[in-house]
Amino acid sequence: MAKINAAMVERLNAQLGRELAASQQYLAIAVYLRGRSLENFAGFYFRQVDEERNHAMRILRYLLEVGAKPIVPQLDAPSTDFSSLTEVVKLSLGYEEAVTAAIHELVDAASDGKDYATFQFLQWYVAEQIEEEATFSKLLDIIEMSDNVLQVEAYVSQMSVAKAGE
Repeated sequence: MAKINAAMVERLNAQLGRELAASQQYLAIAVYLRGRSLENFAGFYFRQVDEERNHAMRILRYLLEVGAKPIVPQLDAPSTDFSSLTEVVKLSLGYEEAVTAAIHELVDAASDGKDYATFQFLQWYVAEQIEEEATFSKLLDIIEMSDNVLQVEAYVSQMSVAKAGE
């Protein structure tokens, strides 16, 4: 069994918390959007909830596989009220950018510490964050250019169909 140092375990546990916090925030956003009859947009965020939770579970399983102790953190309450769709997506993009920065710091730490197992494990997250940031950036562009919330609903509906076909 590969062993990783205590500092890396602590960093991975912090990332576990970030992924769970993102999942919880996306759940609050999905509920907010559903309460405003934006079913497709809410559906997009409900799928993001599962995706972020899966990211957290991937870290949790890795920690268990290397004989480390995962720590499930207490989370702060998510934001639940928003003034606009732009605010919602800007918040989400900010979360994803913060996660990307944290993943890059983890990769740097793994490389510097010659922790090749963790370095390899993190490569999936590096690629995933490219997709996450691109998705939210495109969504923000569409919202900012759109005069019609129905255009946004149509776009996220198309995203759902495209993702289902992958």
